[in-house]
Amino acid sequence: MYGYKNNSYENITFDPCETDFGGMQVFLLLMYSLVILIAVGGNVLVCYIVLAHKRMRTATNFFLLNLAVSDITKAIICIPFTFVANMIVPYWPFGSFMCPFVTYMQAVAVFLSAFTLVGMSMDRYVAILYPLRPKLTIRKVIYVLALVWILALAVPLPTAILSVIISPFNTSEDCQKGLCMELFEYDNHKYIYSMMIMCLQYFVPLIVLMFTYARIGYVIWLKKIPGEAVKKRDDKIASSKRKMVKMMIVVVLIYAICWLPLHAITLAGDRHPSIYNIHNFQIIWIACHWLAMSHACYNPIVYFWMNKRFRACFQNLFCMCSSCQEKLNKHFYSLTNIDTNMRYLTERIQK
Repeated sequence: MYGYKNNSYENITFDPCETDFGGMQVFLLLMYSLVILIAVGGNVLVCYIVLAHKRMRTATNFFLLNLAVSDITKAIICIPFTFVANMIVPYWPFGSFMCPFVTYMQAVAVFLSAFTLVGMSMDRYVAILYPLRPKLTIRKVIYVLALVWILALAVPLPTAILSVIISPFNTSEDCQKGLCMELFEYDNHKYIYSMMIMCLQYFVPLIVLMFTYARIGYVIWLKKIPGEAVKKRDDKIASSKRKMVKMMIVVVLIYAICWLPLHAITLAGDRHPSIYNIHNFQIIWIACHWLAMSHACYNPIVYFWMNKRFRACFQNLFCMCSSCQEKLNKHFYSLTNIDTNMRYLTERIQK
């Protein structure tokens, strides 16, 4: 789905058996390897922090854990195979089974990210705008994430069914190569399917996220809190809540910016396959693809930059002395006190 696909494969004339590994391929190898290392290392660290520290096992952090799993999936399964088949060799070298598996898992991983962001935004929306409703327990969060996985696995099933290796090349018998592509009976079917995937993966989630966070932002930034008796405490709690919402808005913006170019270029290619024959078009596609794949490594950086708890846990990994541990415990205690007063502040804002 996210491979460089010349859909006008009847006109392909180059020889796939002649591969050229030059300076550009070395540069791309380094760039994609950097993304994989940061994505796997950072997201594994996020998973460890959430699972190893009891105080980090909150509803929001379980959503972040699911985001980390989707990013690890992209880094391990999607990026290496797509990179090799599009930048190193001009054909699919991994066999008939890996063709539908990789293309399917690419779509699943992106749907996981999109649906998890939506679930997390809805959780925050209800918690802030309707504070008297019961909060999501860890059990309920697991149910929500199970639904996210079911939807992410079900929606792109046509990709797994229709992805096959096509051999459009005029090659000798001892060099049979092919492309991994989604084979539709009619071109307009492919365009409709690509449009549906793009809407469900990108535009619909983005609309939901914009609406929920706009409402949340209005409540926590623009609504005035009545009374001055406990203003100092209220300001401290409100500041903590705003930082959390800022972090989630940054996560959403990064998702929107990273995936828009590749979605747009894929949709345009399905509608007008001739654009793949434009001179140096592959350079444009590689830039869009790298930007989309690099999304897998940004979220951990945002968490450690904008979230005190993640930052404290990260420091805890490299800080074993008793004085440092005591300092971190005091920090966690202060953050816990803030959490216990969140509902109080939200109720006052709602009034």
